[in-house]
Amino acid sequence: MGVLPKINIVARQLRKCSMAATSSSPVTATSSDSSFASTAFVQEHVKQMQSDIMDQLIPQDATGAVENLADLNVTSNLGRMTHYYFQQGGKMLRPTVSLLMGNACNSATNRSISDDLLAVPSSDRSGIATHLTVCQNQYKIGMIAEMIHTASLVHDDVIDEANTRRGSASVNAVWGNKMSVLVGDFILARATQILCSIGKPNVISVMASIIEDLVLGEFMQMSATPSEATPQQRMNAYIEKTHRKTASLFASSCRSTAILADPNNLNLHQTAYEYGRNLGIAFQLADDLLDFIATSDEMGKPVAADLKLGLATAPVLYASQQYPELITMLLRKFKHEGDAEKAREIVVNSDGMDKTRQLIDAYSQKAIEMASSLPNRNESTEQLIKLALSQSDRKF
Repeated sequence: MGVLPKINIVARQLRKCSMAATSSSPVTATSSDSSFASTAFVQEHVKQMQSDIMDQLIPQDATGAVENLADLNVTSNLGRMTHYYFQQGGKMLRPTVSLLMGNACNSATNRSISDDLLAVPSSDRSGIATHLTVCQNQYKIGMIAEMIHTASLVHDDVIDEANTRRGSASVNAVWGNKMSVLVGDFILARATQILCSIGKPNVISVMASIIEDLVLGEFMQMSATPSEATPQQRMNAYIEKTHRKTASLFASSCRSTAILADPNNLNLHQTAYEYGRNLGIAFQLADDLLDFIATSDEMGKPVAADLKLGLATAPVLYASQQYPELITMLLRKFKHEGDAEKAREIVVNSDGMDKTRQLIDAYSQKAIEMASSLPNRNESTEQLIKLALSQSDRKF
């Protein structure tokens, strides 16, 4: 079943629920009601999105049969590998942000429920109902964002020779590097097909730029910063790499949902983009911090993994300002036994941890400012603000 038929079925089902709910008298929701409604809205859409993504990763014709029985073995292998990865579960943060931003921008432009909108009614225990909507193309942006993210993780595990992901054996550990690269490519190919079905050249261009940024960011990570670089130059390079590898996906997805809400409102597009960029950088900074303070079980992967790969993240860069020998240890890739553990102890006992927390707060605050500057405040706007605030005390 193709992308459009599948999503259209979801739209019809959700619209029936919406029509039934709107037959009652409207009531203005309080702030606590808004939080409940927004949470239900995201959960409903994300749950359906997980199912839709899985369906897109097995080629089928209109009857639901495999497109080409001669390719059954290939299809089965791809299906097993992609399902193995997606069934491990993830935060689904990127589609969540996309859906929230889409609804926030729709509210800002006063879009009403129409044929291209998916509506999820939700109510609290008192029966107060609110209606949060995203259009079908905004829903697709969430799907595409998660698929690009997943493909990048599959490829990253190959590059980093990682054996675990989300607490289980990585795809490359089970099936090998060659098959894993192909699976990552396959997921990207499917994401591209969904992207093309949107039929909006400006949105397609924005989302396509994510893949370019991912590649450039990976090259930046693999390229050593010159030994003579100043601490500020190293930090600037790290933030730029973080933007390309992590934040670009958040930023461009948010911009795309804003374009779909109001194609001509350039200020809205930029505000959405800046929210995503700042949230994405804060998110990665929090990940880098957790790499030193969380357990392997909490992270779903070995701790201090980036440090052992010789990568200088924010805590390391700040710590190296106190202890310059850290840079030397990184440049020689921990050739001496015990170097990696020694480096970790230096970082943990330095002021690099506190400075990283301060940097997380700074980027989170910028994201909050962007969400707060959206034309209308609604449930989704409040959730976007809460997401930014939560980066400072994330546990996993």
